[in-house]
Amino acid sequence: MSKNTTIKVSKNTLKKLHKLAGEIAAEKGRRVTLEEALIHLLDENELKKTEMKSHKPDEERKKLLSLLEMKIEGAGPEDFKEYDFNDL
Repeated sequence: MSKNTTIKVSKNTLKKLHKLAGEIAAEKGRRVTLEEALIHLLDENELKKTEMKSHKPDEERKKLLSLLEMKIEGAGPEDFKEYDFNDL
């Protein structure tokens, strides 16, 4: 047996919630309660959190980072020469 409670939201938030409920109803082909719309939002948020935690850098990103960290033989600070842009 579930207990119901009341939450207070602004008219603008309620309007957005009704709009979302309408979109979900169109997808499911049946009427949807505001509670179902809220549950949908909460589930979507939880899914995003899970995806962010499980996201691992792909191989291309790892390869790029290793190339940036790689030292080049024969190149040092003494090889750096500033270009004189006044001679253009």
